[in-house]
Amino acid sequence: MQLFRSIHDALERHLPSIGDESDRQEALRYLRGLKSVLGASADTAEPNAIRYGNNQTRRRFARAIAATHSRQIADARRIHQRALDGFFWDIHDGIS
Repeated sequence: MQLFRSIHDALERHLPSIGDESDRQEALRYLRGLKSVLGASADTAEPNAIRYGNNQTRRRFARAIAATHSRQIADARRIHQRALDGFFWDIHDGIS
């Protein structure tokens, strides 16, 4: 996770210097994906975590958050793959 945090922090610092709007939007999509990865590992036992008393509400929020995280991570993955495809590297799903 430290690698993701380092990439996230570097990109966040670099973001203001990106002049082209489409490049900036792409960087923001990638940054949101990194935030989702980092947020997925958050400790929910932390005192600042929001507690929901109703199980139905908790499940609804959990599904919505999971769907948002999945979309953001998928966006970041596509951006990452496009960047690597620029080097003509074969990127295939399922390769570990």
